[in-house]
Amino acid sequence: MSDIDGQSFKSILACWTAGITVVSVASQGDWQAITVNSFASVSMVPPLVCLNIANRLDTRHYMADEGHFAVSILSDRQLELGKRFAGYFDDQFENRFDGLDCALSDLGDPILPDAMAWLSCTVEHSIDVGENTMFIGKVVQGGWTDDKLPLLYHNRQWGVFQPTEDK
Repeated sequence: MSDIDGQSFKSILACWTAGITVVSVASQGDWQAITVNSFASVSMVPPLVCLNIANRLDTRHYMADEGHFAVSILSDRQLELGKRFAGYFDDQFENRFDGLDCALSDLGDPILPDAMAWLSCTVEHSIDVGENTMFIGKVVQGGWTDDKLPLLYHNRQWGVFQPTEDK
């Protein structure tokens, strides 16, 4: 597996713009994922990202045990998918991945279908910061689509879209 190049990493991060991301991880055939809004770039060379995950969540334990994870960046067309992984519809799904045709990264982590962009990362550092763990991930693979509108958080409302230039 080769490292991702800097220009590709920049293109993927340009899709994010403080948008909604879903972090996912596979462990022994089981998948876990949640939405996160504490996602940031730490370094371009090497390409590193940072996520904070609550210690009480299964996803955090899978990431620590497996040493890798994937990040899917959602587009404006994926409001319901964002809500699903935030837990809004847990009463409707036995598993949040039910009915989804996910691709797998080279590390085996699920990538959400039609994600605007995605990254596959190895855990380089994990730092206990009280009720959360901060994960620093080295980006090893990624991709993006031509979708231009990320799904955003805004003023406590779920699913506000990036405004367009057209008036």
